[in-house]
Amino acid sequence: MNTKFTFLIFGLLLIIKPSLAQNPLLETFNTPHGIIPLEKVETEHILPAFNVALEEDRKQVQAIIDNSETATFNNTIAAYAKIGRNTGMISGYANAMAAVNGNPEIYQTVGMVSHLSSAFSNELLFNEKLFERVKEVYLQKESLSLTPEELTLLENYYRWFARNGNDLSEKEKERLKEIRSRLTELSTIFGQNAIQDRDRTFFHLTQEEDLAGLPERVITSAAEYAKSKNTDGWAFPISGPSTGDFMRYADNRASREKLLKLSWQIGNNPNEFNNLEIAKELLNLRLEMAQLLGYNSFAEYVLEESMAETPEQVMTFLDTFKDKVKPIAEKEIENLHAFAISQGFNDVIRHWDFAYFNRKYREGIFEFNTDEVKPWLPVGHAIEETFSMVSEMWGLEFRENQSLPKMHPQMLPYEVFDANGDVKAVLYLDLYERAGKVGGAFAGAIRAQNKESGHNEIPLIGLVCNFRNPSIDNEAFLSLSELSTFLHELGHALHYILSDVTYRNLSGTNLKYSDFVEVPSMLLEKWAYEPDFLIRVGRHYQTGEALPQEMIDKIIRNEKEGRALSEMRLTIADAALDIALHDMRMPFEGDLCGWERDFTQNYSLFPSVEDACYIPSFRHIFSNGYASGYYTYTWSDMMSWDIFNEFRKNGIFDPATAKRLEKEILSKGGTVHPGELFKNFMGRDMSINAFLESFDNE
Repeated sequence: MNTKFTFLIFGLLLIIKPSLAQNPLLETFNTPHGIIPLEKVETEHILPAFNVALEEDRKQVQAIIDNSETATFNNTIAAYAKIGRNTGMISGYANAMAAVNGNPEIYQTVGMVSHLSSAFSNELLFNEKLFERVKEVYLQKESLSLTPEELTLLENYYRWFARNGNDLSEKEKERLKEIRSRLTELSTIFGQNAIQDRDRTFFHLTQEEDLAGLPERVITSAAEYAKSKNTDGWAFPISGPSTGDFMRYADNRASREKLLKLSWQIGNNPNEFNNLEIAKELLNLRLEMAQLLGYNSFAEYVLEESMAETPEQVMTFLDTFKDKVKPIAEKEIENLHAFAISQGFNDVIRHWDFAYFNRKYREGIFEFNTDEVKPWLPVGHAIEETFSMVSEMWGLEFRENQSLPKMHPQMLPYEVFDANGDVKAVLYLDLYERAGKVGGAFAGAIRAQNKESGHNEIPLIGLVCNFRNPSIDNEAFLSLSELSTFLHELGHALHYILSDVTYRNLSGTNLKYSDFVEVPSMLLEKWAYEPDFLIRVGRHYQTGEALPQEMIDKIIRNEKEGRALSEMRLTIADAALDIALHDMRMPFEGDLCGWERDFTQNYSLFPSVEDACYIPSFRHIFSNGYASGYYTYTWSDMMSWDIFNEFRKNGIFDPATAKRLEKEILSKGGTVHPGELFKNFMGRDMSINAFLESFDNE
């Protein structure tokens, strides 16, 4: 994208179209809870409003550095914390809209906003007068009687300035600005390319015999999807529930191979959405930035601000985990292969065979198919009972309120009330897949809880999934993995909902230590496979019958079987790949896909696939902020197992344990070092033992 040309054209449009006067983002929000008037905002409103808010930020910065009084916490640090309130809200809205209702226009606008945000961040970072005032407060921190939250805020700001190039020469600073700006641009382009390449690619079948083995609901859905793509026959998207169903049920091995390979080529197809060179440039610019700042690698730079501290400690942790689960995973593959041979199969198990034979194996050995559970998990009841559990544990009440502004008609807005009847948060659920929506699941806040203005401002949170749309009897059903996914994202949402801090930048999941961010989410998803939770959440959509105990027993056994293999395939390998990419000490030149295949052989339990390449679609590490941080899921899971055992000991719905978790961890956001938070809750330092023991008796 020609950025200068784009900005020129947009500037001319602003002159022609007086959008500032009618811009709902610049008006007082006469809405409940100060929610953005979402139905009134158009894409064309975003950039003009962002520019106005950005100028207000600049005025606030200037007021801080022009202050002739001695720098204090209040006139410098607290004042600095208020900067970005409106720009953050507007950019948060823009990113949310791009995620749930994307189109080329909003993608372009998000790119412009990201560019402006990056440029302003550079302005702040290299504002020597601003840094001097922050430093002045920092040097007297011992005598200021600051609260733990105030001290954390001060140290975070000082560290941000101190470790990001303020001691560089002017020439080096200019280069660092260029790198940061380019990284922001490339990261945005990478993510949008991956989404658009995914949305335009589908697997097409025209012969009915190729549908052998597929359930009728999958065939019906594929026919409808083909019509939406203006083609005949049957079409399957290359991500989401339909893909998983095809890989589990399709008897045609060649078709399974083709579909899986299509999904592994996202971002690496010969079209305008190819991400391969972008990934290389991102890696090399990150390395250059880190070395300019005095670090050996980008991973070393990032992990300095983590609980793990170094790339070496991350790899030691991953290797310890691998040593535990790899023998178990190899035994699982051996059992699966023996079963496949008994079914007439005469080859090695390959990637596209795993889901298919794993499903048959579980049906044969356990007499259980995970799809059998779906009639007991209608979406509405499952969510209602999950909210009921949260209410029992934390005293929260979720009330749907369709009168609240929302971004899309499918969204479900909830007001979340505390035990005193006060509104604690607004939560938006956006549950179903649709075109233009980012795949996967995630939760985030357009506005985080804070008290910066002297009163408590509640968070506005979005929880997004991509469940299959209602079809049979106008019902939608969850798989067990989707139930787990919903609980995971609800864990993130609770981190925002229960936050009780002063400063927005320390609220909810705004933690400097990213390897603690996933602890609440990894913790809550463990309820998905607890018998007492399954009994209350599982109700047949027609009869109201509770989930039978026999089926619950099969679910628990089924969940343990194959867990080690799943961790090897989906967690350890990707985390190690991320660290290896970002711990390089020299710029990468050559075949990135070939390098990926060679590296992942150390972790894969299946034969390599010659034309597969995952890196060009790995949005987590190239566009979603997880560079050198994908391991955090596993690190957080280690701590979450420790905490979950405390719930098992006291009762998984125990309000006292839940409220203690709120007091010591969930309400604190990023105000205290997570190691201290963990110790305050558990009464000891964290241990890997509970995590490793969870794989025993596999």
